[in-house]
Amino acid sequence: MNRKKILVAALVAALWALPVMPQEEEGTIARVAFFRAKPEKSAQLEEGLKKHMAWHKAQNGTWGWSVWSIETGEGTGSYGAGTFNHKWSDFDAPDVDAAADTADSAQNILPYMAEGAAWRYYASLPKFSRAWPQEKGPAPLAVVLVFRLRMGANEEFINAIAKVHKAIEKTKWPAYYEWYVLVNGGEHPTFVLVLPYANYAAMAPPATSFDKMLEEAFGRTEAEAIIHTFDKTVVSETSEIVRDRPDLSYRPAPAPAAPAAAAPATKPK
Repeated sequence: MNRKKILVAALVAALWALPVMPQEEEGTIARVAFFRAKPEKSAQLEEGLKKHMAWHKAQNGTWGWSVWSIETGEGTGSYGAGTFNHKWSDFDAPDVDAAADTADSAQNILPYMAEGAAWRYYASLPKFSRAWPQEKGPAPLAVVLVFRLRMGANEEFINAIAKVHKAIEKTKWPAYYEWYVLVNGGEHPTFVLVLPYANYAAMAPPATSFDKMLEEAFGRTEAEAIIHTFDKTVVSETSEIVRDRPDLSYRPAPAPAAPAAAAPATKPK
């Protein structure tokens, strides 16, 4: 095979791996980093994170940065940090000076990292999600399920999660969940399901099982077809429990609402 054919084949493979998603909505992109501390340097790394978030606050940064620690799975003892609800264009004009941000990270965080952070971009899928209520504040815990699909299975998988979402809404099944799809920075195709919880006790399964809920919504035949779709599209699945770390995060206060227009002092003629 000549070089031109090799390049064409590589391009086709790359395009085949890109996620097939519904029409993207504004403010759905997340930039996330995963990292761990050097041996016996967790305390110093966490102190460095606090200093770096204080730096963001001092710069009047408008982007929130959430940090979480990973409690189970291969990443046990490591951390994640992310900024959410962005447009792609946001990353062309960060809220703080990029060079100064990098310099502060190099001083306060990098000396205590086992290796450099692995950065990834995800897109949230709000149409198929039931988000944790904002008035409750960030969920203290979450179960994170990572699904790696076979090539070309994206559309089938998306159709299946759309049906599950419809079934949950129809039956009022008691669950909060957020779907994300990996856009760049890892193995494709990959989807991530985040299940937020108030505590470990809340992780107990509901009275009605997932399979039974689907059956109540669509009948046994359709429920079994949906489950079969997951079976044939998913190559592997991993799970972990993560804990929100508000002490290491930076969450700026929301911008105040614009005041209502003042009434005119005199009636217009």
